[in-house]
Amino acid sequence: MLRSFSNKAIATKARAMYGARVTQADYEELMKKRTVGDAAAYLRDNTHYREVLGQIDPAAIHRGQLENMLRSLRYVQYQRLIAYDFGQQQLYYYIYRWDELQQLTALLRYLSGRGQGQAAGQYDFHYDQRLAGHTSYDLTGLVQVKSYQELVAFLGDSPYGKILRRFPPDTSGQIDLMGCERALSAYYYSCQLSIVNKELKGEARADLKERFYQRIDEENLTQAYRLKRFFHSDPQYIRQSLLPFPTRSGKLLGAIVDAGDLQQVHAALAKAGLMDEGTELEGDFIERAMLRRRAKASKRDLRGASCPPVVLRAYMTQMSIELENIINIIESVRYGLPVDEMRRMLVL
Repeated sequence: MLRSFSNKAIATKARAMYGARVTQADYEELMKKRTVGDAAAYLRDNTHYREVLGQIDPAAIHRGQLENMLRSLRYVQYQRLIAYDFGQQQLYYYIYRWDELQQLTALLRYLSGRGQGQAAGQYDFHYDQRLAGHTSYDLTGLVQVKSYQELVAFLGDSPYGKILRRFPPDTSGQIDLMGCERALSAYYYSCQLSIVNKELKGEARADLKERFYQRIDEENLTQAYRLKRFFHSDPQYIRQSLLPFPTRSGKLLGAIVDAGDLQQVHAALAKAGLMDEGTELEGDFIERAMLRRRAKASKRDLRGASCPPVVLRAYMTQMSIELENIINIIESVRYGLPVDEMRRMLVL
């Protein structure tokens, strides 16, 4: 009974918090601002970001500080919601698990670039302090890592360490970044699906598993498109690079993988409703197409999903999309981009 009550409380609170979201009218006002400080002042005075911006001086804040403070609201809201989880269900902690994975991925990208031989904390890699106390490894220790070998030793016999030991750098020291990222993501999704199977039953189990499979599909579609468009990879290599899970978008994914040229790829995406004729293909086109797909699905879940973990997931998805919209606007204001150009970047 207690677990049932806490689940319902989470869903009710998430829907109420969604009601305080940044609106399209707010976006329009933000796009009219001339400086980052003006945008910060508007967010502080007119939106739920006042909770993390209440003490700022808009005239003194710079872009990096503002973005960091805006990102903190995601954790504030997430922690507020899972505080209702009296049963301490692991299925609600998927964001912590995802974010700790992203920290490892960020470090791997750093090491595969110019970081070998230098302590990560000395240069470009910095851990997210908001994750402190919520990771399965010593988060502060990451900044002392100087090489792939040190990272593997640091992670020890943990699942992450065992995964990375399967991908030793080649004789020149090159890290198989794509292989590492694929294996780490596959581990994450396998764990989450296992937790869902353990903690939920019936329709609730099926509903939440379906949301994870949808996200897996989005990652695979994005990977296949990017390998096809930017690297001209062959079908066999693309298939080997995808997450190894059942796909809900098999027909579309197959059309992308087997397409003879980019025109056929775009025709398949258009048929699936993921791009319009004449779409300008920026470098991040496929990511935005998937984000729009995700936004539509999460709005639908916020309106009508009956499974509380699905509702929480939908709310957190909307928070992430809202944050990306705001950061894109702030960047655009900083560089003086026209409002029409900013508007095209919004995911609503």
